[in-house]
Amino acid sequence: MTVARPSSQAYWPSVWDDHRPGRAAGPTTVHGPWWDGWALEDAQVAAQQGFRWVQEFYRRSAAASHGGARLWADVAETAWSSAKLLNDNVARSVTANAEAAFEAAEACARADSLDTIVALQSDFVRRLLAQTSEQTREFIDLSVRATQHLLETIEDAALQLRRMDF
Repeated sequence: MTVARPSSQAYWPSVWDDHRPGRAAGPTTVHGPWWDGWALEDAQVAAQQGFRWVQEFYRRSAAASHGGARLWADVAETAWSSAKLLNDNVARSVTANAEAAFEAAEACARADSLDTIVALQSDFVRRLLAQTSEQTREFIDLSVRATQHLLETIEDAALQLRRMDF
């Protein structure tokens, strides 16, 4: 005696026939009593509140990002200006020292005795050392002021970024 295999109806009750996943006909979701109007309204309210929160978060984040970028651009501009100022100072110093060296070399070339050449060279070295000392003092003072200005700019930018005041 052979036992008949149960039909699909035994596994899928007739209530579910139109709701089985993958069927071409009929809806694929089951509507139960819990999916009434109150649940839909609650979901819509939650979605709207979430959307407003995300929108506000994005707006504030974008403002902070743009403001921070402007602040760091100001810091970079200050650093660049300080570096340019220091480079200009070094270029002036090198030019002045090179001109003094050429003047000393020309004077030595016109000198008529070895004693005159030695005197010219010792005078050149003495003046060069005094000039280099003054240039170094000026460069250090300028470096300190430029660094101080840069640090103040960074501190102001950090405070503004912290307060989001931009």
